[in-house]
Amino acid sequence: MPIDLHLHTRHSDGTFAPEEVIRRAKSLKMTTISITDHDTVSALPAARRAAGPSTGSGDLEILTGIEMTAVSHDRELHVLGYGFREEDPAMQDYIRQAQERRHGRIHLMIDQLNARGIEVTRAEVEKIAGEGTSIGRPHLAEALLKKGVVNSLNEAFDRYIGDHAPCFVKQAILTTADAARLIRQAGGVAVLAHPYRMVEDDWIPSLAADGIQGIEVYHSDHNPATIRHYLKITQELNLLATGGSDCHGFRKAKGPLIGTVKVPDSCLEELKQTLKGS
Repeated sequence: MPIDLHLHTRHSDGTFAPEEVIRRAKSLKMTTISITDHDTVSALPAARRAAGPSTGSGDLEILTGIEMTAVSHDRELHVLGYGFREEDPAMQDYIRQAQERRHGRIHLMIDQLNARGIEVTRAEVEKIAGEGTSIGRPHLAEALLKKGVVNSLNEAFDRYIGDHAPCFVKQAILTTADAARLIRQAGGVAVLAHPYRMVEDDWIPSLAADGIQGIEVYHSDHNPATIRHYLKITQELNLLATGGSDCHGFRKAKGPLIGTVKVPDSCLEELKQTLKGS
């Protein structure tokens, strides 16, 4: 039964509307998905309306999700939250503050680009973000691409706005322990996103001690050997294994698209068992 627990919409840095995500999920006969937009849950109402009421077997289940930006070991990491109460006051307060920080950060990065003679405006970036409530670096990278400043989104990150590039501005003030606590206090499960891209192996025990309950083992960045590697770590540390495509629609020329990462049913079963005990 195909599942995908890492999907983005236009409400953050994806290119699909929530309704399009649902249409594609249904066309693939998926059973469970999670929309994990960056620091927002604003796509969930539209996604649920598009999915329709649950009437039993064969329906598409939408598991509440979010991808939170946090800091650990002096690096920004991403923490996936699943199955939490989205109306939780502390979570809603975090989302509101995160959106304010996101906008402020993009404005600072634009100022730094302008100071280097690169003419890009807030209005141009906000137009690309569109209905998105969670503006981010991919929108700024796309603006640079459209203006011919760079030849690819990767070049925008490498030369200007990546973590080690000259116009980068840190966003996160939340620690991974803070993120895990927010998710868990709202009845959810906290999972470390795409570790191969962002996390050193020797950090994982301390992240687990901070409250991280799982690792995104199955991901479009992870080849079979990498999957085996992270499965071994989950077994050693008694952590959950989860997975998803990390689909951003057509923002990246080569995808990945929804459903392109095979996630074992056991991942969802164990996640749900943990949620029942939360």
